[in-house]
Amino acid sequence: MKPGAIPAYPASIRRSPVNLAFSALLFSFLGWVILERWSFGARAGIVPHLVITLACAPVLACSLRRFRAACPRHLRASTRPRGALLGGGLALAMLFAAGALFGFAVGSGLVSMVALSVLLCCLMPWTRLRAHQQHLFLSFLAVAAGALLAANLVNPKMNLLVALPAAWCLWAAAALLCIGLCGGELMKKKGGF
Repeated sequence: MKPGAIPAYPASIRRSPVNLAFSALLFSFLGWVILERWSFGARAGIVPHLVITLACAPVLACSLRRFRAACPRHLRASTRPRGALLGGGLALAMLFAAGALFGFAVGSGLVSMVALSVLLCCLMPWTRLRAHQQHLFLSFLAVAAGALLAANLVNPKMNLLVALPAAWCLWAAAALLCIGLCGGELMKKKGGF
């Protein structure tokens, strides 16, 4: 490796389980935030917030566990090469734009657009992005912030009939990804692969 170069994930880790685990975590978090946004906008009491959180907690906990199991600690160089800050900032801006496209689909209220965005997000090679390798939490926040800002701009007064199907679609996708990741892990342990 060149001096000052940013280490990447090893080639054995550039697989779909890491990418799918990140997508599951993102979907479960966005589903929770979309419903929380609706409940704050509707000036709901404490009970709807608790119901939303309790409904999301199992999916979010499972996706967080799958993410921790699939993704090693991100590697980060102690020194950055010249221009790395600009490249990282540009990559974060691109992640924000990808999240914004996702948010437009959520804000539109069309479940088919949300499902298409979920599919495209699952195909995204997250581990190959420099910003994701350097700052995992910042890349997660950039995608989430882009999605939430765009959903708020497209539909500022999101009602329950828009928020609930979008959140359900996101939670269902996160749950299916977690089930698939658990099944793949079990098959590996039993020698099925």
